[in-house]
Amino acid sequence: MGNEKSSRDLRALWPFLAGVTAGVAGAFMAQELFLRRPFDPRLLRRSARDPDVPTTVILPGILGSQLVRRDGTHVWLNLGNAFGSHDLSLPLRVPLRESRDELVPGGLLGFDAVLPRLFGFEEYADLLRLLREAGFRDVDEAHPAACYRICAYDWRRDLVESARRLHDTLEDLAERLREPEARFNVVGHSMGGLVARYYLRFGCAEPDEDAPVSWAGARRIERLLLVATPNAGGIPALDTLLNGTRVGFSSTTLSAPVVAGMPAIYQLLPPPGSGALIDERGDPLDDDLHAPETWQRHGWGPFGPRRATRDPEAAAIDPERHREFMSAALLRARAVHRALARRPETPCPARVMLLGGDCLPTLARAIVNRRHGRPPRFEAWTRAEAQRLFEAGDGRATRASVLASHLPEAADNEFGCGLPEVGQTFFGAADHHGIYGEPTFQSLLLRALLRPASR
Repeated sequence: MGNEKSSRDLRALWPFLAGVTAGVAGAFMAQELFLRRPFDPRLLRRSARDPDVPTTVILPGILGSQLVRRDGTHVWLNLGNAFGSHDLSLPLRVPLRESRDELVPGGLLGFDAVLPRLFGFEEYADLLRLLREAGFRDVDEAHPAACYRICAYDWRRDLVESARRLHDTLEDLAERLREPEARFNVVGHSMGGLVARYYLRFGCAEPDEDAPVSWAGARRIERLLLVATPNAGGIPALDTLLNGTRVGFSSTTLSAPVVAGMPAIYQLLPPPGSGALIDERGDPLDDDLHAPETWQRHGWGPFGPRRATRDPEAAAIDPERHREFMSAALLRARAVHRALARRPETPCPARVMLLGGDCLPTLARAIVNRRHGRPPRFEAWTRAEAQRLFEAGDGRATRASVLASHLPEAADNEFGCGLPEVGQTFFGAADHHGIYGEPTFQSLLLRALLRPASR
């Protein structure tokens, strides 16, 4: 009887869902047909046919790579994700390298399919369209022009593992091009910039407290463009770990129990010193989000009281295993961020440019409730709280995070950037997902990517 009622309720929703989908599709088509990019690549007076222009490798951010089964079936992103699916969870196993499933990276999300763009994943379509209009072609196409290659990766997993995948991509490209000494331009979007920066600093090496920055990845990187990269993490990662995040109409596809097993989410948490937590009076807290003791002290996640739930994914999680996994994932995140923050002893051999948006109010902090077991609050209830919680950014990553302005080196940098490897910075009016459609950023990107390799 209950199942029949549920089926009737679901059927009754379909006209509404179909109408909403049609509306979103109409808006998307209008954008594609009428809002053409005003920037003309011919103004650059540089040609993608110049043989000295390096191949460009694109490293997408979190959610930006398709995930497929071994038989080629798309698991992320598909229609099931938009209406509710749990296929993305990883097993809670320690050590973290054993937390695996059957999914493998596919292509770039939102470029060759309409569905991802209907749900806001349009930045990579903008980027590839820009490159192709400027004369770039996929490395698999027989064409006498500068090439690009997509480095898709499993965005759920450890960033160091993803850095090794970038290494394999660059090595394969050098072999394919028959250029043993080849160096490439790398565009790292959002979390992809963290992956690329780790590779530039340490190559494939494990994080080691005693290891200096070796610049091992500079052997293959000519120029690195960090686009909207949260170098100081972001408080939305904490919100996602505690509350999950919506995908389309679904609150279950990336629910808190599903993302609990994704090491990359923990590595997006703000590091110590970034001022990500305040108390209810607005005073800053020194709590370290990478320390399991912080979660235990506040009673967050698996360290809090177990509550009744109708979510079968949440009910199936063993609390002790969850705590063990989370502790390992947090300590791994601490090691990665310490490596990314380490002061290098030698100058960076590659050219690094940082691009971001700073014209939108962007969530920078959460308000911590002192009562044990009460989650932090990510919404402002008063104007005063809004002023404390939000900073300038691109709607997802704050300017301060992109610049890593919490690091000591920022005090001596003209632009407040705490990353010694960064040689140029630019901020403008762009949101996190629309930056490649904004003409100023289009010009900056193409001018950098069409520059001949240094000799």
